[in-house]
Amino acid sequence: MWALLSTRLRTWLLFAILVPLTGVAARAVARRLERRHGPTRLTRALNTVGNAASRRDRGDRRRDEGYGRPGSGGSRRPVTTG
Repeated sequence: MWALLSTRLRTWLLFAILVPLTGVAARAVARRLERRHGPTRLTRALNTVGNAASRRDRGDRRRDEGYGRPGSGGSRRPVTTG
């Protein structure tokens, strides 16, 4: 069945389904390990993998880079102080 799918469809399935599932699994393993042993390099790495595979963090990165803050140089629109 997998061989009958086109290359583009297989690539889309990989990125649309498997990568987010891998991120969810990595975050779940990191949480479980942190509960048992506390924060370690392994749990931080697993959380990083989980966050990189997550769509919801993209907006947070933009906000952290300074978009919309006065004097940050990252705002596309003027910020009014009120």
